[in-house]
Amino acid sequence: MSPPGFRRLALAVALVLTAGGAGAAEPIAADWPEPARKVAAAIAEKYGPPQEQTATLLIWHRNGPWIRTVVHKVGAEHDFPAKHSDVVEQSLPYKVPLNLFSAVATFNGSVIPDRTRGTLTAYGADEAENVLSLNLARAVVRGELTPEQACEKQVAATQELAEGKTPELAAKLTVEQQQEGDVTDPDTAMILPPGRSR
Repeated sequence: MSPPGFRRLALAVALVLTAGGAGAAEPIAADWPEPARKVAAAIAEKYGPPQEQTATLLIWHRNGPWIRTVVHKVGAEHDFPAKHSDVVEQSLPYKVPLNLFSAVATFNGSVIPDRTRGTLTAYGADEAENVLSLNLARAVVRGELTPEQACEKQVAATQELAEGKTPELAAKLTVEQQQEGDVTDPDTAMILPPGRSR
């Protein structure tokens, strides 16, 4: 096994052992709440060690389809569709039209379009939940579902996930990397440097 592969495996094993309560060496997630420890182990097993880590964050850049994955030690409490903690933040390049920001927020308050950065970010309990939320947000943006219909589908799919099944909507990201170029929107400067006019 190559040195990078060995390091990746070692970190994943350490995180898994810590999540299971074994007396492994103290990885950064050792004192984290159980939901964050478990998802940190799963993400590390899939994508390797994080590129950045602090006492409260593990960060992966350009992992899989994601611009960024962040595992938070403490996530926001979220009651939709069932009570959980949003400990995983995952972003992709996706430009949501301004007139649809409200529809996305109505569907799921933990799916956040960012106009300036040109991203769509999901916060959830794990990666499958984020894939599900982003796929449904895409359907709302494309007019395939109303926010209310997307909510119903999220509830049904989340129940399947809780039963150990993987619904199609959570199995694979269908949000196309629609914009090959720069999708950021730095907006328009309203205050210009001295000596410059519009």
